[in-house]
This record gives sequence, structure tokens and C-alpha cells, in this order.
Amino acid sequence: MGLSPWETSDSQLFALITGANSGLGYSIAARLIDEFITSPTTPPKKHLILILCTRSPLKTRFTISKLRAHLRILVESSSFAKKLRAKAKAEGKEYRWEDGVQRVHFLGVEVDFCDLKSVYAIADKLVNRTVGNPEATNMDGGKLPYGSPGTHSYSDKIQQDRWALSQTPGSIGTQRSWGWGLSGIRLPRIDVIILSAGIGGWTGINWPMAIRDVIFDTIEAVTWPKFKVADIGALTRSQSSYKSATSSDEGKQEKPDEPPLGQVFCSNVFGHYILAHELMPLLSRPASSTSKHGGKIVWVSSIEAQEEHLSLDDIQGLRSSHPYEDSKRLTDVMSLTAELPSVSRIVAPYFDPSKTITGAKAIKNTREDEDLPNVKPRIYLTHPGIFASDILPLPSFLVAIYKLVFLFVRWLGSPWHPIEGYKAAVAPTWLALTDAEILNDLEENGSERAKWGSATDRDGEERVMKTEVAGWGWHGHVEEVEENKIGRKRDAVNVTKEARENFEVLGAQCWTQMEELRNTWEDVLGVKNTDYSS
Repeated sequence: MGLSPWETSDSQLFALITGANSGLGYSIAARLIDEFITSPTTPPKKHLILILCTRSPLKTRFTISKLRAHLRILVESSSFAKKLRAKAKAEGKEYRWEDGVQRVHFLGVEVDFCDLKSVYAIADKLVNRTVGNPEATNMDGGKLPYGSPGTHSYSDKIQQDRWALSQTPGSIGTQRSWGWGLSGIRLPRIDVIILSAGIGGWTGINWPMAIRDVIFDTIEAVTWPKFKVADIGALTRSQSSYKSATSSDEGKQEKPDEPPLGQVFCSNVFGHYILAHELMPLLSRPASSTSKHGGKIVWVSSIEAQEEHLSLDDIQGLRSSHPYEDSKRLTDVMSLTAELPSVSRIVAPYFDPSKTITGAKAIKNTREDEDLPNVKPRIYLTHPGIFASDILPLPSFLVAIYKLVFLFVRWLGSPWHPIEGYKAAVAPTWLALTDAEILNDLEENGSERAKWGSATDRDGEERVMKTEVAGWGWHGHVEEVEENKIGRKRDAVNVTKEARENFEVLGAQCWTQMEELRNTWEDVLGVKNTDYSS
């Protein structure tokens, strides 16, 4: 294994994004690249290493192709690039857009969050083994001609097809060939993991209710909708035979010797919960010997999560008519209570790298940072507002109508309608790139935890805004808030001392159940005795 292409730089940012091939995940990746490159606070020699999580190698290849094209445009022909080119010319220097491209690196891994065995396997790969990226593809994700740059078959002795990726500097294909072929890369740490993948679990819309609500209560109807129809009780396929299961195994059937596992719950919460836990050996490693901070775990929730959307007797939402909202409410409660003193004993094993399967199987490393002390990572909570996403299956003409309604309510004053995925990515991107010290100051070192939302003004200018959480408020304090505060749900009530105490108790109970469930599935799957090296 040779030197990684970033090892000679002053510093690096290792960011893992789940669901990176489409929707919010892709938008976060694109925005992360843009703000990393264009921010005046980013050191010019700092490198960004994006670890993109998708469900298949084809999706990984296609995602990397699109992001490389996006990066090329940013550093070569955007308004940002033109300013840098003009500045370089005025100083008598040559502007090389290639230097910008070479500061961003892409690695790819594949995982299905409804397949817990694949979650453990990918965690083991990231912690104990090496990662890379798949072969290059054309812009449609198709296979390149034999011998093309970026493929394992490449040879400079082979005559290149005109559709092949070119190695000539400045050529059209360069942005897709650079960085391909990265392999045998051992991750020294993960600085931030953005948990954005998920499913809605909806089967359709109650159209009479939708039309009525949108007409007579427009803002509330398209911010906190009640008309989506869910697939109640949907389970994952049998975990013990997931790879061999056929389509007929899907739905509401579980294996007798396995506990039930909700599909939406597993995809949106539990799979990510396990992944973050198993990545603690990387998330707990500081960037340097002087750093006091571990990695960031950024949970992506939803504006739709409300107090009625979670029951301790049905934490997976199997009997619920709104399992998606239940999963997001669970995300809120656990994220906001993770550092409370009353919950610390319960969550301690979750944050302990030595309690992970990957940690127990750790292969002795030879890196210089091997002796760095572990630093507990911190959980942050965000949501993207309301944007046009394919998570709710709708015909294209209805999506267009929906966007017009979003524009209308934004004009009326709703801050929660970014509409576009790129604007919806502003909050999670901000959390990923903002210095941990600044975030700690904003959240009073954990005592004023907040749900950071992607918002816009009437003109569509995006910004990050705190979001009210039922039982918690804006930052976990009992306070009087005006009823017409911007972005507030109409029937929201001020947090009382009793409600705040109940929220904390609920957090402890949710963490207890999740830890019990994690331990149960470790035993069911036998992951402690599984060898993932083959």
C-alpha cells in the first residue's frame, strides 16, 4: 500500500455520508465540496476525503462520476474559479484548476441498512481493513472501453477510444480519471459521519384529506402533513438469510427465531445506530495530539417529527400509521438527551470503542497516531426542512405542483421550505464543516443541545435555524415563547418543567431499549464470531 494522495497535506477532513447517491445525501456531498473549496477559512493545503455510502458498486461509480463533474465545474468555470483566475493573472501567476480537483478524494463503500450483517461487514472494512473506489465509468455509469484510464485494465500502450477518459491535462475526461484507482487506503479516523439515508415507508396519499388540508390550512398541511399513507407493520426480510431471500420474503413475514425488525425503523434509525457504534474506533480518534475533540455524528431528522409520533411500547413503530415520523422523533429524543448526566451511564457502552465488535477484532496498526488517546465523539441533530424528494413516490407533474405550493407557503413566510435539495443541505453541511469549538459554544458545551434546521427566507436564501422540539423547546430550557414565533407549529406549547423532565426520562428509556435491541441482534446474528476478512 503506497502513500495516500493526501498524506503530504497539512490536514484532512474525513467525511462519511450515507445515502450519497441521490436526494439529500448527494446534495450534502455536493455542497460539502463547494463550501470546503470556496470557504476562506479552509487552509489551502487541506484535503477533503469523502467516503460515499451507497447500496451498490454501480451507484457508487455513478455518484463519483457526477461529483467529479460537479467539482470540475466549480474549480474551472464557476464564478469562484473566474475570481481566482483573475486574481492569479493580476499577480502574474497561472491559475491551475487541477490543483483544486486534487484536494478532493472519493472513496466508496456499499451497505444496505435493512441488512444488519452488511452494516457490521462494512464497519469492519472501514475500521480494520482498507477501502478504495470502484473503477471509473462514463457519465451514465456505464462500463468504459478496455484499457481506459481509471480502470484496472489501463495501459498507456493501448490506443484510447475517443469515448475513453483522457489523461491529457485539461481534457474533458480528466475530472473523472483523477483519483480513480485509489485502493488499499487505511482510514486513520473519521471526522464526521452524516446519517442521511432512509426510506419513507409510504404507499400513497389520502387525496381527499390532502386536497382539503392544502386548500384550507396550506402552511401546516405542507409542513406537517397528515395525509400520507404508510405501510403499517412492514418488516425487513429475515436477517439470517437476507442475501438469499427472494422478493416473496419481503413484507410482514419474520423468521420464528428472530425478533421482528421494522423496515422503516431499521433503515432510518437502527442500521445507522449500529454503524455509528461500530465506527467508534475511528470516530473516537482525534485529528492530532493537541485536539480535544473526537468525530461528529450528525443525525438527519425531519421537521415532521412531533410528540405524538413515538410510543415506548412500540419503539419500532410497527403498529403505527406513521412509522417514518416515529423514527424521526426517536432520532430527536436520543440525539438531544445523549449527553445528559442522567443518561450518561446508559450510553457509555455505546460510545466506548472497546465495546464494539470492530474494536474487539481490531488489527494492530502501524500508524503514528496509534497511541493517541480516545476522545468521545459528539452527536448533533439536524433536519433538511421540506424539499422536493423522491422519498415520497409521486408522478412528475404532481411534484411540479407540489413545488409551486412550496413556493407559495415560503412567500407567506414559512422558513421550512428550501424546496431544492442543495438548499436543504445547508444545515448538515454547516455542522460538518463548523469547528467543534464553535459548535460547543453555541450549544453551551452540550447543555443547550439544539435541532439545527435548513431554512430559507422569502427570497429563497438559505440559512441554518434552530427548530423547536416538543418537550425540549429550542435548547432544552423552560421558557416563555411567543405563539407566532417564525417557524413554530400553530399548536405548539411552551416547555414546562414537567415536560422537560419527561423528555429526559423518555430519552433514558429510548437509549435503554436501543442498547438492549443492539445486544439482542449481536447475539442473533453471531457477529462476534464472524470473520469479515474473506
